[in-house]
Amino acid sequence: MLKEFAKDLKRLRELKGITIAEISAQTRINPKFLINIEKGIFDFQPETYIRSFIKEYARAIDENENHVLNDYDKAKAGFYARRKFVTKEGKEIIIPEEKPPISVKEPLEEKEEEPVYSKGIKEDKPDYFKAQSQLYENDVSNRTFARKIIFGILIAAVLAGIYFLVDYLNGSGDKKTDVKPKSFNEMTSEYENKISNKKDSVKKQSTQTGVSDSLRLLVKAIKDIKVKVYLDENKVIEEDISAKDSLFLKAKEQFRFSATANSSVELYLNGVYLRKPATLTGSSIKNLVINKDGIVTQ
Repeated sequence: MLKEFAKDLKRLRELKGITIAEISAQTRINPKFLINIEKGIFDFQPETYIRSFIKEYARAIDENENHVLNDYDKAKAGFYARRKFVTKEGKEIIIPEEKPPISVKEPLEEKEEEPVYSKGIKEDKPDYFKAQSQLYENDVSNRTFARKIIFGILIAAVLAGIYFLVDYLNGSGDKKTDVKPKSFNEMTSEYENKISNKKDSVKKQSTQTGVSDSLRLLVKAIKDIKVKVYLDENKVIEEDISAKDSLFLKAKEQFRFSATANSSVELYLNGVYLRKPATLTGSSIKNLVINKDGIVTQ
């Protein structure tokens, strides 16, 4: 019965001289959907869309949309009554049934039209539904991409934090190891290995003092400092010492020692660590006398 209902719709359109293209332009419904309706094919879209298309079709051919939808429901139920088309004078219009043209040629193989609905609702929606669907899909895609970027930044930040934490802990361990005092013999050996790279003034001083000097002073810098040392009151040594570096000096009777920082220098006399007096509270050291008995309290 749906086929009969569809034929009547087509006859109504043709009698009123309205084309498929005109209906499509007015309703913005895809022409192939209108053709399917006139062929009696109603499974290419969900029922809601089909009823909407039939309603728009009826308006376009100037028919009562409720009557047309009522005929559609009757056709689905199986008791649709064919329409009678009459002229203004009341005479019935008999339209012959369409018959396939007779041809002596071998008939072309008809390709079965693939149901539009089989491709999915995403592709089968009318144009005005497709636009909204496309906007929604673009919005979802953009939000997904943004979440991926934020997640990647968080992962990079966590990895960077772990790296700097490990580096800091390892650096702290190295510093503690470097500050730990070495034996006097180790310090002396290291200094003598480096003595060849010292300035010419240090080389000359070491050569001139000779092996008869009985006092040996090792100056170890924890941070960058500048020192000034009088050797037996007749030789003056001024030297910039880098952090973790040392300066080795020799004298016969005493040293008079000055430095730009108090807490950043350690002193060793003949291999024995010299504890600074409690009275030495300034940020620098000035004219600290050191002899064979150690630091002379001023």
